[in-house]
Amino acid sequence: MLEPFIATLRKAVGLLEPTDSELKAQVLHQCDRISQSPLRIAVFGPFNYGKSTLLNALIGTNALPTDLIPTTGAAIAITYGSQMSSRIVFTDDSSLSAEGTEILHEYTTLKQQSRIKNVEVRCPQLLLQAGAELVDLPGTDDQAVHNQLVRRQLLATDVVIQLLDGRRLMTLTERDQLKDWLFSKGITTVLFVVNFLNLVDPDDRQRVMERLHIITEDFPAALPKGLDRLYRVDALPALRARLKADQAAVIQSGLPALESALHALVRSPRLAYRLPRLLSLATQVRQSLQQQLQELDNTPLPRRTAIQQRIQQLMQTGFQQSVVELRQWLELSALLTSYQSGLLAALQDDTTAQWLAKNLYPTWEKKRRAVVEWVYKACEVFDQPRPVDLWIGWQPLEKSVTPTDESPQLYLTHFSTNALTALDAYEAKATPIFHTPCLSSKSHVQQVAKRTLLQTTLVELQQLQSELNTVKHSVLGVNN
Repeated sequence: MLEPFIATLRKAVGLLEPTDSELKAQVLHQCDRISQSPLRIAVFGPFNYGKSTLLNALIGTNALPTDLIPTTGAAIAITYGSQMSSRIVFTDDSSLSAEGTEILHEYTTLKQQSRIKNVEVRCPQLLLQAGAELVDLPGTDDQAVHNQLVRRQLLATDVVIQLLDGRRLMTLTERDQLKDWLFSKGITTVLFVVNFLNLVDPDDRQRVMERLHIITEDFPAALPKGLDRLYRVDALPALRARLKADQAAVIQSGLPALESALHALVRSPRLAYRLPRLLSLATQVRQSLQQQLQELDNTPLPRRTAIQQRIQQLMQTGFQQSVVELRQWLELSALLTSYQSGLLAALQDDTTAQWLAKNLYPTWEKKRRAVVEWVYKACEVFDQPRPVDLWIGWQPLEKSVTPTDESPQLYLTHFSTNALTALDAYEAKATPIFHTPCLSSKSHVQQVAKRTLLQTTLVELQQLQSELNTVKHSVLGVNN
């Protein structure tokens, strides 16, 4: 089920507009790493909350810069290596490698950040060896450029350690960042870690933790069953205890409980953390494609096609009206009313030829031409051959023996019958010409094809996403 979903999602992002390039990049990145290792764990929080200090405590060495002024100008990725080493990749793709981490203090400062593309540290540590990658992010609320970098890095993160300051309850800014930067993006595997609780009055520590428990319950973190979401770690005492190999002090700092949780996360299936993110991104893709589909539905036909359809409609209407007028004129009752007395007088005067040429023939020709001219125009517009013209044979009319002879009625009856028959046959041949499909413009054809592709892709993506949403909790074994 996962493979068809990823294949459909890749196809769907190919339909995104250029303005959705960031979303497309995120989706493709998540698709590529859905089953990859290691598990990426990032420490997230405002400047001066002790992020680098906490990471130093986890890896057991004072490797990362921890000055009292903002120095981490780039994200630092820490992975397993047999010995401590550092590598900095610059924006021109050149790099600098060295043993230890001394170069970090020079090249990860704010002054150097515009030159840096990636910062990597390798470290011989058990959590890293087990399959974790730790990421030291710049502090938020310091510089806008840092916030942009942090948001990009979070989108490529599996687990987030949200660092809190025990000396203050979670601020509104921190809550907004949790909602907007993490949970709204499908980043729901979050551990809350309280630092600086050792600086809080001992009588207030329990109350602070209880209050933070209540606050963090508002954020539905997806974690393996049995794993707590809130931990207390006094980062600086933990680091000092680690450096002194004082295990009792390490335990007192709260660090082992966090390490145990991180090991549990590393042992869990990677899909447990990555699938919710991918499903969230899929929802964004669907919303974007649905907006495209709505815009297509609201877009008028290309001008050429619209004009053709308008002309076609006008010609159909003109042809039908002309046929109706001719048919009404050819009705026997109408002919008798208009022409019987005049034709009888012409018979009596022996001037029937002149009378027909002056009265009946011109009206027939005028109304006949009104019909066939619409057909001529349609044949020209739609590039169709003309049908055999509307035509009748005229019966000669001889002088009656007596003025009361019924010859005028008989003549007009014969004329009406023949002309209506001819008109019916002509109408049957001409009508299909007016229903010739308009030649769609290239843009119209492309528009129709894109609409069809969007519709089928949306249906397929929604169905697969619904199936994955149904089974993800039971398969992945996570709690919300």
